Amino acid sequence: MMLPILKIIAILFAITYALRLVNAQSDLMVIAGLAIIGAAIYLFFVELNKMITHLKSKL
Repeated sequence: MMLPILKIIAILFAITYALRLVNAQSDLMVIAGLAIIGAAIYLFFVELNKMITHLKSKL
C-alpha cells in the first residue's frame, strides 16, 4: 500500500517541476512542461484507480 502513495508523491513533484517549465520563455519548454503535466495527471488517475480498486477488494 505504500508504493502507490510514493508514486502519487512523485507525480506531484513532477507537476511542480513542470510548472516551472510552463513559465519559461521558450515555446519548446512550455510545450514540454504541458506534456509532462498531462502525462502526470494521467498517471495520477491510473494510480488512484488502482488504489480504489484495491480498497474495494478488501471490503
